[in-house]
Amino acid sequence: MGILRFLFNIPERLPDRKRIQILEASLSLLSVRIDHLEQALAFATFPNQDTRSRLNHVIGQYLTIHLHDFVMQGMLLAVADDSLEIEDDRQQRILIPTAKIISITYDSG
Repeated sequence: MGILRFLFNIPERLPDRKRIQILEASLSLLSVRIDHLEQALAFATFPNQDTRSRLNHVIGQYLTIHLHDFVMQGMLLAVADDSLEIEDDRQQRILIPTAKIISITYDSG
């Protein structure tokens, strides 16, 4: 809110040219801040692009997935933006929401 307050509280006694320069500088700073926040959000989202890429390389391997409530084990079948699909020892396909995942361990099988 401080930036918006600053943007709209430019003293009227300043020449128009100076007020425009202040507004342009403020807009530039705001744009940089938005870019920074978007990058931080993309990095904080699980799984981010790097994590999805690493998981795609281990499709077909046995994993142990630690969730908030319990542990799931099985072969990784697919990686989506918001879930992982595994097949457990009883050949059941299970979708695990990534929001529930605490950690993933790669097992030898």
